[in-house]
Amino acid sequence: MAGLLFFLGLSLAGQFEVGLTLTSAGGSLAQKQGFAGSFFTGVLAVIVATPCTAPMMGAAVGYALSQTALTAFLVFTALALGLASPYVALTMQPAWTRLLPRPGVWMEILKQATSVPIFATVIWLSWVLARSYGAEVLSALLAGFLLLAIAGWFLGRWPGKRGASLVAGVFVLAMVSLVVYGQRFAEDRQNAASSTAGADSGVWSADAVAKAQAEGRPVFVDFTASWCLSCQVNERVALRNPQVEAAFHEKKILLLKADWTRHDEAITKALNSLGRSGVPTYVYYAPESKSPRLLPEALTPGIVLDAIK
Repeated sequence: MAGLLFFLGLSLAGQFEVGLTLTSAGGSLAQKQGFAGSFFTGVLAVIVATPCTAPMMGAAVGYALSQTALTAFLVFTALALGLASPYVALTMQPAWTRLLPRPGVWMEILKQATSVPIFATVIWLSWVLARSYGAEVLSALLAGFLLLAIAGWFLGRWPGKRGASLVAGVFVLAMVSLVVYGQRFAEDRQNAASSTAGADSGVWSADAVAKAQAEGRPVFVDFTASWCLSCQVNERVALRNPQVEAAFHEKKILLLKADWTRHDEAITKALNSLGRSGVPTYVYYAPESKSPRLLPEALTPGIVLDAIK
């Protein structure tokens, strides 16, 4: 996702344009009469709009391709309805066309300005990756950014040329290879770290919870993920509060963190058993209670203190 948004951010910033070679091909098809002409006019509208819309649709498209067929169909249908709605509105009220802003230089400036939040999102995704898998995988991602920048330079230096597109494709494939290698490296690294982690390390496991309950020790479980912004806020605002930390220490509460960054199957089953489908989720196991207590998704120091008292 970081690589996809970085590449589309380069297009927004003006390094290259997307879809230039397809625009002329759709023009002749749009001249047809009847329903065929209407259909290909819509196709042409999508192609012409691609240089402006593709970078901003990158997140939605990336999400759709990683989901089930039904979810992907719904996402692309929503994109289609969003593109068609202005045409429908102007067809019903042609007088509204007078309210449309005139084309001008401001359009290019606005397009380039929208690359700023795209690159900001790339920074956040890179930070999540580094927290999840370490600096080695982050360095592979940065090398991939360099390959994508070179691919964008070829597309911008020779726009619409088949040779430039082929060379750019080679660099993009090299980026994909880095992603595959980085994933395998990260999995090996994560497995090695998991094999050396014990129950006393603060890492959640069902056995660690059961062992603490058998000893009559209270347990507080933090189901979290690196990409979960509300999880990070709750941790800094509530769980790291000095009063909360003092109460945890006073009552000898075992703190366990269930890291769902990589969608661990055991953590998923634990969340489902608690009636939750995602993070943040906070659970307190009191020694005198047989059932765990679920805390709200938005924490304050007072909520945590009330729960453990």
